[in-house]
Amino acid sequence: MTISACSKTHEEKREYALPDSLCRVKVASDLLSPFLPPGKNLSVKEEAPDGGTKTCELFVDGQPSVFATQIWWREEDSIAEVASVQAMVGTGEVSSDQKYLHSGTGAVGRPAGCVDSDHPQQKLYTVIQVFAAGRDDKSTMKQLITDYTTAVEKSSACPHDAVVPSSR
Repeated sequence: MTISACSKTHEEKREYALPDSLCRVKVASDLLSPFLPPGKNLSVKEEAPDGGTKTCELFVDGQPSVFATQIWWREEDSIAEVASVQAMVGTGEVSSDQKYLHSGTGAVGRPAGCVDSDHPQQKLYTVIQVFAAGRDDKSTMKQLITDYTTAVEKSSACPHDAVVPSSR
């Protein structure tokens, strides 16, 4: 019994509930779990800073942990170019359909069919970045960006029918 008790001393202790969404975008809490550190309090900051960008920032005990972003980007840029300017994504593995790029600490996705007259010649991208130290899980990140991007595709953030303003 002493051996099993000792082995449990290294288990992480979270005193906060795991979220099941990133600012109203449904994701499985077990996909977020590997990227959130132990701690007492989880807080969420949601912003829409400019140009249609939406951010969802998760903090544990006041420290940045996971950030999710929806951002409109030039349509001629590749997913690797979008990923290259995201702090925690780095060089990652690109999916065969060029829709996703993921590493152990970040990912970029491209929701299909999003068209918005406010963002001509742009595509919507999703970004997840992990700022919590020691939180690197490439296979879970791949599933998280896939699920998050699919949920964004089905949301109002991804308009499918652009209303083109009339030219009078």
